[in-house]
Amino acid sequence: MAPCCSSRSTSIERGRLCAAALCLAAAPLHAQTLSNSSALSFGSFTASGGGTITVNAGGGRSKTGSVVLSNQGAPASPAQFTVTGTNGATFTATLPANGTVLLSDGTHTMSVDIFTISPALQNTLSGGSLMIGIGATLTVNSAQAPGNYTGSFNLTVDYP
Repeated sequence: MAPCCSSRSTSIERGRLCAAALCLAAAPLHAQTLSNSSALSFGSFTASGGGTITVNAGGGRSKTGSVVLSNQGAPASPAQFTVTGTNGATFTATLPANGTVLLSDGTHTMSVDIFTISPALQNTLSGGSLMIGIGATLTVNSAQAPGNYTGSFNLTVDYP
């Protein structure tokens, strides 16, 4: 048997009353927000023979290869984000895939890969907010030109 009416009408057909269907989209009780309070920085260094620099999500910095780390100039630091929302809400963070983030001085580039997060990718908001740190590994070429390199990356937070 076919329905007696469309979802946008009210009518009487063969003695049956048909009312319009009402569709509601549920909205969260409180807005969920993600804000960036500090940028990821690999600090100052000299390329020398090339290698990698890793800034972990907790703030430590290490290197491989012939890169020479310096304590002069800008300090190394993880990116810091605050996730704010409903107390007890769970979320999953998605970090950039390898090969998708570059730093550039306008002419030369360096790749940023192996992103890390602290605390874990899946978490729960305790008290309605949580500070998370993001680290990564920078690949420095052996003949990397000196300069100020900048770039950006996306962090996605999904609420089930």
